[in-house]
Amino acid sequence: MARRAPLVVGIMLAVVLSLTACVFGGDSVSEHKANLANQRESALLFLEMQGGVEQIRFTREGGKPGLGASWSVNAVVTIGGQEYRAILGLDLISSEPLPNIDPQAAPAPVTVVYSDGSSEVLE
Repeated sequence: MARRAPLVVGIMLAVVLSLTACVFGGDSVSEHKANLANQRESALLFLEMQGGVEQIRFTREGGKPGLGASWSVNAVVTIGGQEYRAILGLDLISSEPLPNIDPQAAPAPVTVVYSDGSSEVLE
């Protein structure tokens, strides 16, 4: 019986690790597409609250940093030629202090550069 214990523990450990990988691994292609869609949505939400934005450049793909945390992503926001670091999300916006510019004041086209290098102009 004592000789079987390491074998049983080894099998149980292998089962637990494989189940954990299935739960946390996810489907990387669909996860990538969801992250890009969330980047676009978070850019639109940010533009509703901040005026004078020239460019939003996402520096990471984004994700949920922990259990219960909402999705967020790191970005660099350009306003008036000045770059500001920001964390954008669907429920969260945090950044260095930004200029106080009304988002309704003469909105201009904004270039959004996604984490995969693709870009679009939002008007």
